[in-house]
Amino acid sequence: MKKRSIARVGAIAVAGAVITALTACGASTGGDSESTGGTVTYLGVTGQWESTDPAAVYYGNELASLRRLVYRGLLAFPISDDPDAAPVADLATDTGTTEDNGLTWTFTIKDGATWQDGSPITGQDFVYGLSRSFDETLVNGTGVGVAYLSTYAPEVIEAGYTGPFTSTPEAQAVFDEHFYADGQTVTYAFDVPWADFPLSAASLFVTDPYQESFDDGSTLWEINSNGPYMLEGGEFDGTSGGLFVRNPEYDPATDSTEVRQALPDEFLFEFVADSDVLFQRLLADNGDDQAAFTDANIPATFYSEVTGDVEDRTVKSVSPYTRFLEINSLSMTDPVVRRALALATDKAGVLAAYGGENYGAVSNSIMSTGLAGYEDNTEFSQDPDAGDPEAAAAMLAENGTPNPEVTLAYAVSPTNETIVPVLQQSWEAAGFVVSLYPIAPDATPGYYGQMADRDKNGQKVDVFFAGWGADWPSASTVVVPILRSNPDDVQYGVGFNYGFYSNAEVDALIEQGLAETDTAAAAALFAEADSLAAADGAYIPMVNQSNYFLYGSRIGGFAPSGVSSWYPDFGTIFVESE
Repeated sequence: MKKRSIARVGAIAVAGAVITALTACGASTGGDSESTGGTVTYLGVTGQWESTDPAAVYYGNELASLRRLVYRGLLAFPISDDPDAAPVADLATDTGTTEDNGLTWTFTIKDGATWQDGSPITGQDFVYGLSRSFDETLVNGTGVGVAYLSTYAPEVIEAGYTGPFTSTPEAQAVFDEHFYADGQTVTYAFDVPWADFPLSAASLFVTDPYQESFDDGSTLWEINSNGPYMLEGGEFDGTSGGLFVRNPEYDPATDSTEVRQALPDEFLFEFVADSDVLFQRLLADNGDDQAAFTDANIPATFYSEVTGDVEDRTVKSVSPYTRFLEINSLSMTDPVVRRALALATDKAGVLAAYGGENYGAVSNSIMSTGLAGYEDNTEFSQDPDAGDPEAAAAMLAENGTPNPEVTLAYAVSPTNETIVPVLQQSWEAAGFVVSLYPIAPDATPGYYGQMADRDKNGQKVDVFFAGWGADWPSASTVVVPILRSNPDDVQYGVGFNYGFYSNAEVDALIEQGLAETDTAAAAALFAEADSLAAADGAYIPMVNQSNYFLYGSRIGGFAPSGVSSWYPDFGTIFVESE
């Protein structure tokens, strides 16, 4: 989704009658004496975390960090620099079994794993955790659980199931028919085959266990750990952070160093109000900040200071995020005009306005190049990076629409104010008559609230800024939410199809991809749908973002990779000796 995204590379193939995959092995012992101990400080920005309740966590950096520290799930991605790393068992004994090509999945939960109060983790804890993902009041408005469960378990949604607190007995009965535990065996019986369910379980917290006795319905910032660390004080502060210390009830024999090395004694999460202060501290590299790091990208205003020893403390990698423009297909109805607008777009100029090669690379798709099964969009890959206004003008003239009007909406920000003139100039060079619709930061509804609405300022918005990243390493989590047609009667775009794009041929390819149990074949179908939508002028690709990180001089094991959503992997980080 637009806020976060997982863009790991890996695959679970569902082929044949029964699939039972890898079992994690090797106890999590905490590493050797040279790398264990000390306090690592994670520096973040106040207000950028939404919650620590597993039902609500959705940002990629939150998922990546909390999975290694406090929240174990059915499966997890192993610590690896292999771009094809697949999920391994975490609290489950293996990566799941299906006898009907992904329609039904079963997992057996390990014995011996406990919550921070010493209570055993049971199969029923997993069922209860899943039930909370249907409650939109618990998920802090993100709706991540409902977004996907409505696709694969629509009967539960249609029954009116809204989680453990508010559902009717009838709705609860439908839920219980789909998801249930028999001792330590948990069954997920979907209405639609979910071939890449293991990828979802490893990536998101939707299927994570939750201790019912801990749940009072107001757990937005509370953490009940089953991992190697626990939150001191029990409640995280969304404005200042919190301290994670060793969890005495954690049994490393139930875990693996393949997933968690758990090297530092403590992780201090410290949030600051000003990101510039954060980077000034890391640049200075004094005192405790030598053992500090951040998952925020280095701002362009600091690029000139990244030299010498500082440059040695940086890492650049691909990210799961792309920046693009959605087109309002309800107002810009002519696909030739839409395609001409994309052809005219100066993507190289947009990248330069964002910050150049340190920010990312020109993109030809809504999908990141770091996504499993990524294929170049066969339509957009033909367009010059700098655009071709002359060819676009010729398309418009041949179409009999030489000077179409187009209104660009954007959220007011210093960065967008530098990008908008680039777009306007390239479009006007092709003959478009451009109007601007800036949306202030304090506007009500906010930027995405207005863009999600079918009306869009009385259909006076034709194109608008957008961004996305995959929720797990599958093209389905990008192509489906952005390009699948919305239901006819909705007022607000479903998923992230805020442009209300609709194409029956694209929909057919999407449905084929969702039904396909071979992940490589499914990826090819989603890539075909993306290219077909591109030819139809569904959107305008701009930039595939990079991550550009800075860390302190005593931080070791700083390793962003696909298995951690291209964020720093908390499973490997340690404090180097002085």
